[in-house]
Amino acid sequence: MAIVNNTDYSIKHGKLNKKDNVIHRVRNGKEHMYSIVEPYQGPASKAQKDHRSLFGKVNSIVNHIMADPEQLVEWKARMDQYNRSLNVCQPPFPKRFKTIRQYVFSVVSEQYKKLMANRHNDTDQPTTLPHDITLHIAPFIDLSASDIYEILKARYAVFTLEQHIIYPDEDNIDYVATHISLRRNGLVIAYARLFPEAEKEVMRIGRMLTLTAERGKGLGCYLMNQVIFEAQRQGAAKIRLHAQTHAVPFYQRFGFQPVGDTFYEADIPHLCMEKVLS
Repeated sequence: MAIVNNTDYSIKHGKLNKKDNVIHRVRNGKEHMYSIVEPYQGPASKAQKDHRSLFGKVNSIVNHIMADPEQLVEWKARMDQYNRSLNVCQPPFPKRFKTIRQYVFSVVSEQYKKLMANRHNDTDQPTTLPHDITLHIAPFIDLSASDIYEILKARYAVFTLEQHIIYPDEDNIDYVATHISLRRNGLVIAYARLFPEAEKEVMRIGRMLTLTAERGKGLGCYLMNQVIFEAQRQGAAKIRLHAQTHAVPFYQRFGFQPVGDTFYEADIPHLCMEKVLS
């Protein structure tokens, strides 16, 4: 949604809707909405507030992604792969994306909506953590500054300091991921992120870790069960991950199977592994 500075000029070319704080314009047969700089302060229903809150959060993330030229190449490749996977000749005639922004916005908003829709149904979640450890599951837009800080600290401690992997950790996938962590006194001690692949109903696990001092206590197993549970809640039919070869037996305990040959990421041998969800 574009932001207009000259409201009077824009009103001449569109219909002003003060209640929703937007200007509606029709161009080439399609309706476009433009945000008014001065926010509307009048009353709003709960549905309107929820819609504005969701749109604002998602649009903020999309703006961050679109501002990074290097990431546009990756997102375009994902969008092209998605479009190629569509069978547009059979109903229900899935949507083909024409711009990268449309695709990114769709991925982010769909992931957030699924998570919000399932939050109320936590009855099947296991509760076997020690009393001083808490489980946190949230999309990026719900993370506070301190949440992000602690997550990045844990990732740096394991992947950079311990494993000596030098790579751009902040890869913008965090924006569209669900972040799952175990914490003690607010500090992240185990972590993984879950995000959608370009393929339909396929999600990927990444950045999975347990701090060195916390290993051998079963936290990794608990975290993996939570990640699988969350993927099922978000409608995934398959989960994929890139496992360091020494960790392959760990993932096999949860039903993951190797796919393909060994390859190298950051000079470390990996195997692609997948698990089909029932």
